[in-house]
Amino acid sequence: MRFRSYLFDIILILFTIPHNLLYFLLVPFLFVIDAIFNIFGKKLDFSRLIADKFAKIWSIFLMFSLRITCGITYEVRGKENIPTDQSVIIAAKHQSMWETVVMHLIVNHPAYIFKKELLKIPFYGWYLRFMSGIVADRGGGSKALKSIVASSKKYIKNKQNIIIFPQGTRTKIGATLEEFPYQAGLLGLYNFLKIPVVPAALNSGLYWSKSGKKSGKIIIEFLPMINAGLKKEEFVELLQEAIENKSDELIKE
Repeated sequence: MRFRSYLFDIILILFTIPHNLLYFLLVPFLFVIDAIFNIFGKKLDFSRLIADKFAKIWSIFLMFSLRITCGITYEVRGKENIPTDQSVIIAAKHQSMWETVVMHLIVNHPAYIFKKELLKIPFYGWYLRFMSGIVADRGGGSKALKSIVASSKKYIKNKQNIIIFPQGTRTKIGATLEEFPYQAGLLGLYNFLKIPVVPAALNSGLYWSKSGKKSGKIIIEFLPMINAGLKKEEFVELLQEAIENKSDELIKE
C-alpha cells in the first residue's frame, strides 16, 4: 500500500504543476476583464471566480486519483444541514489533507481559512493567493483576528461559506482535546460575524495519515446548525460535543 500511496503523491504533483501554470498564464487576461468591468462600475472579480473553478477541477482529479491508486472512496452525509439561503461557518474536524480539498465538491466557492505558512509552498501556495481564501497568522493575536473577520465579511457578502478547522491543525486518531484544544479564532468569528455554524465530523485520518494511505471509505457528516447569538460557554460546548462525539462514531463504524 505504501507504493500506491507514493504513486498517488507523484500523480498529484505531476497534475498540480501544469494545472496551476495554466491558470497563471490566464491571470493577465483575467485581470484585464476585471479592469474592464471596474471601469463600468461593476466589481466582477473574474480572476478569483476562475481560480475557484480551477480548484474544483483539481479537487475532482484528486478524488478520482485517490480512488484509482489507493482505493479510497468517500461519502457525504447531512448535506441538507448546510443552508442554501445564507452563508455559514463550516467548522470541520481536521485529520488529513482530504478535508482541505473536498469542500470544493460540496459547497459552492468555499473560502477556507488557512495558515499563512501554506503560501510558501511552491505552486500550491502561489495558487492560494488567487482563489477564495483567508490567511490566518496564528501568532498575530487580535490584529490577525481583525484581518480574518474583515476578509470573512467580504466573502459572506458574496454569499460564500467560510471553512475553518477549529483545532487549528491536523489531529491524529485518538488525540485528546488537551493535546489539540479548540482555538479561540472560531469563537471570535462567531461573535463578530453573527452567523450560524455548521459542525462537520469525519474519519479521514483512518485512511490518510502522515504514515501513508490505505483503502477504505472516508465519511464526512455535516451536523445540525448551531444558531448565532449563543453565549461563549454554550457555543463551545455544543460545538465540541457535536464534532468530537460524531467523529468518534464515524471512526468506529
